[in-house]
This record gives sequence, C-alpha cells and structure tokens, in this order.
Amino acid sequence: MKTIVIVLLTIIIILSAISAIYIILYNKLQFAKIRIEEAEKVILEELQNRFDLIMKAKPTIEKNTKMDLSIFSELEKSKRSNVSSYDFDKKITESIATIHTILNDYPKLDEKKEFTEIIRKLEESDTKINAAKDFYNKNNSVLILMIRKFPSNIVALIHKINIQPFYDAKEIFNELDDGIKI
Repeated sequence: MKTIVIVLLTIIIILSAISAIYIILYNKLQFAKIRIEEAEKVILEELQNRFDLIMKAKPTIEKNTKMDLSIFSELEKSKRSNVSSYDFDKKITESIATIHTILNDYPKLDEKKEFTEIIRKLEESDTKINAAKDFYNKNNSVLILMIRKFPSNIVALIHKINIQPFYDAKEIFNELDDGIKI
C-alpha cells in the first residue's frame, strides 16, 4: 500500500513539474510573439505616418521645383496594391532619399517652414521605425532561439509557432524558396 502511494505521489510530482515547465515555456514563447506583433504594429503605423508626410511634401515640391516626381506616383500605387510592409518600406525610403536630393538641389525649399517641419517629422519617424525594427529583430532572435532549443521546440511545434524572418531580411527569405520555410 505504501509503495502504491509513493508511486502515485512520484507520478503526480513528475507530471506537475512537466506541466509547470510546459506552461513557463509556452508563456515565454507567447511573450516573444506578442512583442514581435507589437513591433510590427509600430512599424506599420510609422510607415503610414511616413507615407502621409511624403504626400504632404509632394505639393510643395511640385510647386517649387521642376522635377519628375514619378517616384511619388509609384509610392501611391504600391500603397493601393497592398504590397508587403517590407516592400512598402523600401519604396518610402526611396521617396525620402529623393526628397533629400531635391532639398539639396533646391535650397529654397529649406526656407519653407511647412517643408522643413515635414523633414523634421520624417527624421523623427526614421528614429522610431529603426527602433521598432531593432525591437522586432531582437525579440525575433529570442523566439528563434526558443524554437530551436529543447524542450521549448516541442511546445512551439505543438502550438505551431514558426520562425519569422528578421525584418531587414524578409526580402531575402521571400526570394529563397527551396522548400525550406523559415
């Protein structure tokens, strides 16, 4: 009788320990996933903010320069066509680089208060989006490590938590499709 009680208590203790480990690992995986999703949300908000600022700058540039502004039309088309956030980010970055080139070529734009305010806001937005990308990549590294390590890889497999590509490398992962899903 005593041996049955001891065996049952041992089984209960072992199952409790396994359950506690499982819950802790699951919570850590979910915490990393949530932080990645938060970073993605900030990135998307800042991309929208940057797009709006670029569109506010467009009339001033058109009015004060004689430049071909087809890059802004391409940006608007990509916004409407629901491209990935990574591709949209690339288009926005190209547009901002064009704005800075125009600013260098047309110093009179620097005298326009509204335009300089837009440039200042774009620089602030650049800081925010870079911080969000770093936050995303840092938490993604944590998630990847957990997915690859035992026993958290079992918990990730059970809950179908997959490895996400790093933000700046999404284009590389999208182009490489040799049957390996990362």
